[in-house]
Amino acid sequence: MNLIRPELRIWLSRWGETLAAGTLASIGAITIWRGVQHYNWLTQSIGVILLLIGVALFWASFQRSRFSGRQIGPGLVEVTERQIRFLTANGGASVDIEAMTRLELRTTLEYGRVWMLKQSEGPTLFIPVAATGSEKLFDAFSILPGMDPAKLIAAINSSSPDREIIWRGPPGFRALT
Repeated sequence: MNLIRPELRIWLSRWGETLAAGTLASIGAITIWRGVQHYNWLTQSIGVILLLIGVALFWASFQRSRFSGRQIGPGLVEVTERQIRFLTANGGASVDIEAMTRLELRTTLEYGRVWMLKQSEGPTLFIPVAATGSEKLFDAFSILPGMDPAKLIAAINSSSPDREIIWRGPPGFRALT
C-alpha cells in the first residue's frame, strides 16, 4: 500500500534534497537565535555551522533540482568516474569526459530535446533531456573548464527549439588531466 500520491512522490524526488537542505539551514538559524537568547556562544557557533552547511547544500541542490528533467523519457544515463553512458533497449554508447569537444542542446523529432556530446574520437552521443538519470549530467558537465552552471540551467529551462552550443573545448583539450 502506497500512502504518498504519485505527483507528490515525483515532486519530492526532484525537490526533496533542496527541502532537506532548507530545513537544515532553518534549524541552524533557530539554533543561532536560541544561542543569542541564552548568551551561549557554543550554541551560536553550532548554529552558524549548521546554517552555513545548510545554505551551501541548498544552493547546490537547488541548481541540481532546476536542471533535472520533469518527465520520464527513453533510456538510462549512467555517470561513472570519467564516462557518461547512455543505455537503451537497442544498445548504448558512452563518451569519455576527457575526450569531449562540444556540448549542445538540440531538438529532434524522435526524442524531443537532446544533449549532443561530441568527442574528439568516436561517435557523437545524443541523450534525451528526459532520460532516466539525466539529472546526473549536471555534475558531469560542471567539471568542464569554463562551463557556467547558470548557462546549463538556462538552456535546460528554455523552450527554444533552436540548437544551442553550451560549451566548446579548445583544440586538444583533456578535461581531467
